[in-house]
Amino acid sequence: MANAGKKNEWASPLCPYRAANLHPHASFISSGTMTRILVNLLFKLWFKPLWRAVPPVSSVRARFLWADRMASLGRKKITPQYRDIGGVPVEWIGAEGAMQKGVVIYLHGGGFAVRATYTDRRFCRDISVRSGLPVVLVPYRLAPEYPYPHGLNDCCRVYEGLIGEGVPAGGIVIVGHSAGASYALVLLMRARQEGLPQPAAAIVLSAPTDMTAQSPSIVANARRDAMLGPNIWPWARKIYVGTMPLSHPEISPLFGDWSGLAPISFHVSDSEMLLDDSRRAVERARESGTQADLSIWKGLPHNFYFLDVLPESGQFREQMVGFIEKALARTE
Repeated sequence: MANAGKKNEWASPLCPYRAANLHPHASFISSGTMTRILVNLLFKLWFKPLWRAVPPVSSVRARFLWADRMASLGRKKITPQYRDIGGVPVEWIGAEGAMQKGVVIYLHGGGFAVRATYTDRRFCRDISVRSGLPVVLVPYRLAPEYPYPHGLNDCCRVYEGLIGEGVPAGGIVIVGHSAGASYALVLLMRARQEGLPQPAAAIVLSAPTDMTAQSPSIVANARRDAMLGPNIWPWARKIYVGTMPLSHPEISPLFGDWSGLAPISFHVSDSEMLLDDSRRAVERARESGTQADLSIWKGLPHNFYFLDVLPESGQFREQMVGFIEKALARTE
């Protein structure tokens, strides 16, 4: 799936070597591959050390927010409109007049405890520009100040609030990353249980579906994962889960009822510890009759979706918008 990019023919005047002067069997590293290697290295140096132990929330927030600020230097600032939907303050990005075509709800990641504000807004702006749809970015309440179920309740109230404002459920697509992907899946299950119509579709990115940490890839990819480490599971349990059973479907949606849900598109990297959380969830969904597809990207970090320096990020966004357009067309 991931495009390796064009081969670097070493023809740059900055490089003193030419292909003709190298061994005939020498291999060349494409610019896309080199970028991926460098990004993974930076992530391993900056984020991975956090998880050598169970870190304090302040350390996690400081490191993520610094990275968000640095990645935003020299870039256009996205200023959203501020609204209240379902009693929850949200950020509206994109033209409100385009609402008749559909609406995207975006549920950000951050381990239930942090939000990369500037990165989230740029990502949502790009979704809006590419799709022509407004995006409702939900800055849900964060743990540990607001553990389960506060953030989840905020997400569900926004969905219900949009429907209450006259937006048809079939005109809504939910996109969630990491913790937000878990919220997106639970939102679908809650909506069904409460008798609300399902949205047109959901797109979940690197979803943690099993907080009991039983997926084989947690061990298999522990060293390979460029961003996360095994200690993120006890950390999330400590700051978010509290006394709830880890297998509760609203904590681990893998163990919920997957029948009667909207179509779901899963994305994950093959180097992530969360790889099998997505694989197992897709199996559960399909066994229950819910349409689910899975895109596995090669050798990319947990947050690659937001890194427009990576060619795979652009490829993912094109694929995501195509899925959104098809999902909305099915419900017209």
